[in-house]
Amino acid sequence: DLIRMRFRRSHQLDHEEAKRRADEIADDLCKQFRLTSTWQGDYLLVSGNGVNGHLHVAEENIEIEIRLGLALKLMEGPIRRVIEKEIDQHLV
Repeated sequence: DLIRMRFRRSHQLDHEEAKRRADEIADDLCKQFRLTSTWQGDYLLVSGNGVNGHLHVAEENIEIEIRLGLALKLMEGPIRRVIEKEIDQHLV
């Protein structure tokens, strides 16, 4: 089984700015967790060793879903805190 983490933050940004912020969040996460990212429409797909997921830029919110392999179960708490910190840093 995979460990699923979901995050949602509302925003009042125009679509392009929201996508730019999602890019910044993903860039930081990619550096910290050695992930790669690719845009597909309004979804920014991220993947790496034992980690995959996406950032979805919607009109009023940004949703992030990350799936961790079981090897990262013990890191779930620290990874969750890093992701929340990055989201709040770029969306506040």
